Amino acid sequence: MKATTITQFASTNERGEFKSVSTKITPLTHHDILIKILACGVCHTDCMFMGRDGDVLGHEPVGKIVEKGSSVERLDVGDIVGTSFLKSACLDCRECNSGQDIMCQHRIMFPEGNMNGFAEYQVCDSRFAYKLPVGMDPKYAAPLFCAGVTVFNALYTSKILPTGRVAVIGIGGLGHLALQFCRAWGVHCTAISRSLDKKEEALSFGAHDFLASKDFTPEYIENLEKYDLIINTVSGDLDWDVYLSLLNRSGMFYLLGVPGTSIEIKSPDALIVDQKAIQGSIVGGRYVIELMLEFAQRHHIMPKIEEYPLDLNGLHAAVERCEKGQARYRAVLVAK
Repeated sequence: MKATTITQFASTNERGEFKSVSTKITPLTHHDILIKILACGVCHTDCMFMGRDGDVLGHEPVGKIVEKGSSVERLDVGDIVGTSFLKSACLDCRECNSGQDIMCQHRIMFPEGNMNGFAEYQVCDSRFAYKLPVGMDPKYAAPLFCAGVTVFNALYTSKILPTGRVAVIGIGGLGHLALQFCRAWGVHCTAISRSLDKKEEALSFGAHDFLASKDFTPEYIENLEKYDLIINTVSGDLDWDVYLSLLNRSGMFYLLGVPGTSIEIKSPDALIVDQKAIQGSIVGGRYVIELMLEFAQRHHIMPKIEEYPLDLNGLHAAVERCEKGQARYRAVLVAK
């Protein structure tokens, strides 16, 4: 491929303003592909990385391959693919060889490099690009490459059985997908939110029942049937002791949202005597992403999205909705 220039949208300050910049694309290396962006989700993580001049964000892109390097074999020009948080790994260490490339000591993660999704085109390593199942719409697939795989990875690594009981805290961009994956997984799934405002929608996404956290008192919790797994999708501080009390013995609390401050547990005996655990979980690696796409297609799992044009005006509008927590439930930029 001859060197060419493309348009990208680079962050200029922490208020979420972007500008159009031109980037020269040199000939592709052996494993590279050039993707024409069709859609890109706007994630709260993008908002967290705004503020460094020149950064091109967007880690939920889906596009069509228009050029490929000489060593790219499993993908072809014309294929529709997506990329995710993990951009590269060594592919030769213990973690990579065991399918845990997301834990590679030499991994490269978003937002490193400026070939990301808020752009006309993206260059990426084809070994970290994933072909969409036939019939999957790019604009609905885009949020699966971060939000979708994040909640799927929690279910997958927890090894929860279909007979288990799972609670999902937060009915937002991650939470509404977590409910769909849980329902398809076969577990009993409870949605937890502050008030009853989202009850009906939570039930429509697949929750079997709903709890309002404002009702949590010791007496109320004592009478609840407990959970084998709790998936927290909320970024912010919680009453950790209260939520640990919702777990069965040997139960797991999966942390997907980022706490506002340190995690303080007033009664750590529960971690020892009842063998409860708090587990962090990040987006999945290559194998998990492939499994997630197959699973989502099989069970017709789709995010509820707000659609915006893939241009500066659309990006500013989508980022503002995302920063204010108003998107219902994922904002997606779609090319004209």
